[in-house]
Amino acid sequence: MIGEASAPASSGNLGPGFDTLALALSLRCTATAEPSDAMTLTERASTTRLDPTDMIYRAVEMSIGEPVHVTLHNEIPRARGLGSSSAVAASVAGAAMKAVSADGGRERVYEIVTELEGHPDNAAATVYGGLVAASATGVKQLQLHESLLVVVGIPNANLKTVVARQSLPETVQLDVVARTLARLTFLLSGLAEGDVESLGQAGGDEVHEAPRAPLSPVTGELIDAARRAGAAHACWSGAGPTVLAFTTSATRGRVIGAMGGVLGTSGEVLALNPDYDGLI
Repeated sequence: MIGEASAPASSGNLGPGFDTLALALSLRCTATAEPSDAMTLTERASTTRLDPTDMIYRAVEMSIGEPVHVTLHNEIPRARGLGSSSAVAASVAGAAMKAVSADGGRERVYEIVTELEGHPDNAAATVYGGLVAASATGVKQLQLHESLLVVVGIPNANLKTVVARQSLPETVQLDVVARTLARLTFLLSGLAEGDVESLGQAGGDEVHEAPRAPLSPVTGELIDAARRAGAAHACWSGAGPTVLAFTTSATRGRVIGAMGGVLGTSGEVLALNPDYDGLI
């Protein structure tokens, strides 16, 4: 039997919600899985045998413990901060479980992706969809006001999560913690109510965005351009280098133009919808 599953892109952190908040977005990774004698992958018309250290191999091993042939179609840019690895792991695990009629459903897939990723924010968004808060003990669906629209600026350059995490300090000062909690409060209120003034108080993260700034100067340029063009909130998408901006219908066009002006031919700007379906 062939199993098929699809999972959305996601933007983690959203500024002050480091490793806690994420939003699922309307780009998808689709996987099919079919029982096989060996663990193999077909992607972009090329077939390879998977190594046990490969994330796809591990997702299958954790989900069903027997080999399958995986076919992958991924429209999510990789190593750009849009949760591609979480979507790949979720879709592969989901497809493998369907291929052998395994029990567990979304809850088991979420556990697998969280273990593979090492933190739950992108895992929660790609499995459950929508705007979520996640911790080691649970997932909470949050409200995103319908007036808020999403624009992402995606540089062509890669920035691997493992490299971005190495730039983070081991300790954070108490005054930084206090300012971060204030930003997070304004962010959650602004997203739920569509309050542009509250969202304006949520930017400028010091926990992960400021330490990572030297790794991708264009990310800071995109954030500044989006804000000048009227974005209610602009932030690093996950570990970057992509920037996510929340806009209104009145400002979306200007924000798209401003971010496009920064990137030129060195990236792309997309208007995306939140994805509320999650893993299907």
